[in-house]
Amino acid sequence: MKKPLVSRVYKYKNKASQFFCPLCRTERGISVSPRLTKKNYFQVLLTTMVVGSMLYPFFGVEGFAIFFAILGGFELAIRSNFKKQVACPHCGFDATWYKRDVKVARQLVKDFWAQKQPVSELKTQPTAKQS
Repeated sequence: MKKPLVSRVYKYKNKASQFFCPLCRTERGISVSPRLTKKNYFQVLLTTMVVGSMLYPFFGVEGFAIFFAILGGFELAIRSNFKKQVACPHCGFDATWYKRDVKVARQLVKDFWAQKQPVSELKTQPTAKQS
C-alpha cells in the first residue's frame, strides 16, 4: 500500500468529508457539503420572511415569491464555496473538472506546475551599467 506524500499532523475541524487526493495522495478534508443543510433551509426561510415582509407593502403576497431567488442564491453560494475547496493546493488536481472534462483537468494541473517552476530556470541577461 502506498503512503501519502504529505501527512498532516493536525485534525480537520468540522469536516464534511475526508479523502486522499488521487494525484498526489495527500490527505485532504473539506469543511463544506455541496448540498443545502437543514440550517441553510432555515436561513432561507428566515431571509424570505424578512425580505418578503419588506416587499409586502409594494407587491402584496406575491412578494414572498422571492423565496425562489433566495434559494437559488444560497445554492449558488454553497456550491461555489465547495468548488473552491475541492482543488488540491499541493498538486492542482480538481476533481470537479476531472469529472466534466479530463483534458481540461490535465491542462489545469500542467498550468499549476508551470506556475510553480522556480524563477532560476529563466535565463536572465546581466544588466548593463549606466554611467
